[in-house]
Amino acid sequence: MKNGDNIRYLRRGEIDTTSWDRCVRESTNGLLYARSFFLDTLGDWDALVTPEYRYILPLPKKKKFGLPYAYIPPFVGQLGIIGPEPVDAAGVETFLRHIPGSFKLVDILLNEGNAAPVGAGLHLTASLRSQLTAPPGLQLTARTNYVLPLQADYSTLYQQYSGDARKNLRRTRRAGLYAEQNISVEKVIELYRAAYQEKANFFSDRDYQQIAVLCESCIARGHGFTLGIKGPGNALHAAGFFGRDEKRIYYLLGAPGPDGRQFNAVHSLVDEVIRKYAGTALSFDFEGSDIPSVAAFYRKFSPLTRVYHQVKFHRLPRFLERFFGSPASSPR
Repeated sequence: MKNGDNIRYLRRGEIDTTSWDRCVRESTNGLLYARSFFLDTLGDWDALVTPEYRYILPLPKKKKFGLPYAYIPPFVGQLGIIGPEPVDAAGVETFLRHIPGSFKLVDILLNEGNAAPVGAGLHLTASLRSQLTAPPGLQLTARTNYVLPLQADYSTLYQQYSGDARKNLRRTRRAGLYAEQNISVEKVIELYRAAYQEKANFFSDRDYQQIAVLCESCIARGHGFTLGIKGPGNALHAAGFFGRDEKRIYYLLGAPGPDGRQFNAVHSLVDEVIRKYAGTALSFDFEGSDIPSVAAFYRKFSPLTRVYHQVKFHRLPRFLERFFGSPASSPR
């Protein structure tokens, strides 16, 4: 990227969907969340693009008090600046400068191919401070993702699991647990809400309705599947929805059933997907997490650690700051 590459702001109706999806598909950091159908399903969005859609930045948006803001939709992972090469700090700053001043709050996720836009101490660089439309400050938060390359055969991948993971998987096999495909999306969401509603109580009924539509849309396009882990008596002990594209399998939604924890059923759920796609060019994307207990579970499968950043700033009058907090995003 040089001289901003003539970055343009486009509303959704102005975006060439074919060119957009081609950029996402052909870029190494273009992940499933940035596909046009994925964004369309979750709500309104605009974008910044360079000529011929060489680089793009999706901007999911909402309004509060009539003021538009860029936000992180529930269950969405990395978006950020997508293109054929990694984007350095100067390139990220250039894109941030082009987010229109009409966005009074900007709260977005970059991706693993985007450098942090600020230096040590999390202060604005001089160039960003001078050219953004008077944001009083920029918050930068490092987020952690875990990604497991699946190129090796299953036996090799299994031997890299932690001793605790292998022990728990042996227990699931002794308990007679088995995998079943095509569990209903409704059942996956039902298990998720029952298991995590207390921790994820900022999700509304409408959020869950949207994720149900999104899951069905992914499945219809060949970009997702469900999987369950059952035991004797046909009891469902865990279930999950997994996104899929040309690069990764995404652990978008998963949870144990009522007795799933005592059977370590989620271990089996993740292991079954790894087994199915072992020996392929894909990677398994755990989607985080910065929650210590969740991160500890993911690390049992020996994934690689990848860091990306959340960027937030605002252009609000002081009297509105306390009313215009950041919307909730998925717990990661």
